[in-house]
Amino acid sequence: MGDIMPSESKGTKKIWTTLLGFSAVAMAVTGCGTANPSQPSQSQANASLSNTTLNVAIFSGPEADDIAKLAPEFEKQTGIHINFVKLSYDDLFSKELVSASSRVGTYDLFFMDDPWMPTFAGGGYLYPLSEFHYTPAGFMKGALQVDLWPPSPPYNAPIGTTGPQRYYGVPVTGNILTLFYNAKMLKDAGIHANPSHLTWADINKLAQASYHPSKGQYGFVLRGDGGNDSVADFSPILWSFGGDYFNKNWTSALNTPQALAALKEWLLLYHEGPSGQTSFGANQVGAYMQQGKTAAALVWPSGWAPEMPSDVKVTLVPGNAVGGQIRQAPEVGVWSLGIPKNAPHPQQAFEFLKWISAEQQQMQYAKDGLDVPTLESVITNPALDAKWPYYTVVEQSFKIGHMRPRTPAWPEVETVLGTEIVQAEEGKVTPQQALSTAAQQIDQYMKEHHLSQ
Repeated sequence: MGDIMPSESKGTKKIWTTLLGFSAVAMAVTGCGTANPSQPSQSQANASLSNTTLNVAIFSGPEADDIAKLAPEFEKQTGIHINFVKLSYDDLFSKELVSASSRVGTYDLFFMDDPWMPTFAGGGYLYPLSEFHYTPAGFMKGALQVDLWPPSPPYNAPIGTTGPQRYYGVPVTGNILTLFYNAKMLKDAGIHANPSHLTWADINKLAQASYHPSKGQYGFVLRGDGGNDSVADFSPILWSFGGDYFNKNWTSALNTPQALAALKEWLLLYHEGPSGQTSFGANQVGAYMQQGKTAAALVWPSGWAPEMPSDVKVTLVPGNAVGGQIRQAPEVGVWSLGIPKNAPHPQQAFEFLKWISAEQQQMQYAKDGLDVPTLESVITNPALDAKWPYYTVVEQSFKIGHMRPRTPAWPEVETVLGTEIVQAEEGKVTPQQALSTAAQQIDQYMKEHHLSQ
């Protein structure tokens, strides 16, 4: 998220699992998917760009709305028509993956959530942008890193990944997980800490002081419906407690004291929220914040921050106090555009990719605050920051942001762990049992697909 995401559907999981074997083999054989690329021919490069229709697979959410609105201007300038195929989160991933594995692709451009990059770049499905003699520049470092493959340390690459680092896309929406909080409720709770450096202990105090269910007011609201939703909210807690998802050999790191402490914190917050959170996704959480029904929540700012009342403020995710320092770990939720190797019109697709990510266009779609720009010059623009103060929070968050593990198995991790989180929420298993089960299933999956050592 970045991402307003429902949990993964069974259909998506089935398609992804079927194709994972091919992706893993491709990574090992191609060394980051760079061997034998079908490069754009000279005739394609020199061909007229006009009178072409580009099919762009895009998310049907606020992360893409303003980008899509600019397409008519591009068509006016170039003669290239853009046909946006708007899809749900599940369908976007599955249809892009099916298209990428076909002889001739359905789409000329993929709009991709950042944890999909190991599948698409690592699986050899995308053009490295160097083949268009282009190197992305001027983007926030924390946003641009999602499009680099293999990843830079401290992130581990999948086993068998070799070859030079290249960029396989450009970041176009700079989402990163933030804390939304009600300033009045924070004051009423007697919390005087710097809002940019709140701890989970502060949040617990705030949640407990603000929990008045008889009045329809709650302390904290979580995306408790499992899958991507819950795991995305869980990540900043896990990382701030010193936990992680994987060890260096790609075995699960969930069965640890740090992960257990994080899940216990999750459950504390869960019990300061309304009943029915096991069905809550982003829309429900955003609505509770917007309507003043909760003191705080973790929220992707795209689409939500500009819609909040004046009492609701945006700040960095809470952290955990360790040795006098507060360890904060915002989860990166960048959306990128990349060009599949089997794109019918790769050169024209590149022209749009370059155009939509340029400063003039980013300034245009950043004005209403709904889509978060990724260029440093735009996110730090004084006029925009004065109008949308949360842009400053986003820029600060990216400096300490964490990407999700760079493995094509990530959708499976979200499914497995998200299911166990729901089981723990409902009291069907203990936190330890939930993590032990998740770790066991993830380890089995990684071993079966030759993704761990």
